[in-house]
Amino acid sequence: MEEMARWLDIPVYLIKGKRLRAIASDISCGIFGIDEGTAVLSGYALEMIHAASLIHDDIVDEANTRRGGRTLNDIFSIRRAVLVGDLVFTKALSEVAKVDVPLYLSAMSETVYKMSYGQYVEDVTPPDRFDEHLYLDVIYNKTASLYELAFVSGSLIAGEDNPFLREAGKSFGMAFQILDDRDDYDEDVGKPTLPHIYEKMGHPDPIGATLEMAKRYLERVEWELERGGFRGYFGELLDYMWGRIR
Repeated sequence: MEEMARWLDIPVYLIKGKRLRAIASDISCGIFGIDEGTAVLSGYALEMIHAASLIHDDIVDEANTRRGGRTLNDIFSIRRAVLVGDLVFTKALSEVAKVDVPLYLSAMSETVYKMSYGQYVEDVTPPDRFDEHLYLDVIYNKTASLYELAFVSGSLIAGEDNPFLREAGKSFGMAFQILDDRDDYDEDVGKPTLPHIYEKMGHPDPIGATLEMAKRYLERVEWELERGGFRGYFGELLDYMWGRIR
């Protein structure tokens, strides 16, 4: 990823992160006995898609800063930033195509569509029209769908679509975005995030209600993993998420 960043003149801080999607994919691939080279390729592609989505999000939001530095659209022109985001997206898909697993490539293409659709709905919907239901639908498409793909990636590469991993990944991603919105509560004034939606509704404790929603999703993650017999594999990721709540 750093090699691609240098090639496209992307500041390294824009592609740095916790790599949770790649970690989840690596765990999933390990469960199904996927070879290391393919597992690394999967994680790489997922993180590339995530990086591209951040570039496009910053353009749509007309943001000037991310992770303590300037956004790509602030460093370059908007036109160049769009092209770089497109290159990163398509590079991810082309790398996955090398695995020659139509089921995984199809799922990844569908996920990229969902992410774009979620951003579109968020952009065209006035903030005062957002309610809890629409918010949850948007964050599923924009954020949770990629975690869903990460959790089920090993299964897809092995030739099956495991419903327990898919649902666990979806709920993990929902909890992740809800907690991010809780953490950014003070900076996101005017944005249709869950705590602000609860605040608009007159809820006496919007932050507490947001945390309760995140807890419910994390409990769903544990339940789905337990049902599928995968609970032990994802223990550290779950510990990390529960640590963000406490």
